[in-house]
Amino acid sequence: MEKIKIDLCIGTHCFIMGASDLMILEDKLPLELKDKIEVHGQTCMQFCKQMANKSKPPFVKINGKVFGEANVASITEELYKILDSQNYQVCHVPILLWLVLLQLQHL
Repeated sequence: MEKIKIDLCIGTHCFIMGASDLMILEDKLPLELKDKIEVHGQTCMQFCKQMANKSKPPFVKINGKVFGEANVASITEELYKILDSQNYQVCHVPILLWLVLLQLQHL
């Protein structure tokens, strides 16, 4: 299976609006997803201008599709959708439970 490519916009606006939290995305994902993705930071990808009035930073591109207001939960959800569409068997941990566990790690 080809890895899912994730490009994080780390331009100034996206960085300030939350991309800084996404830079450690691989550390925050469920174990079952970590070996299925390839994450790259990109200097400003100009999505703020292209997506004006449609979405807000931070922006990510997952397998070529642009997403605004990205966060770990929304990226995780999209990764599961992609894997499901490829009929790849994954053990879904409900996202809310997973987020609670993620928050407990930081206590």
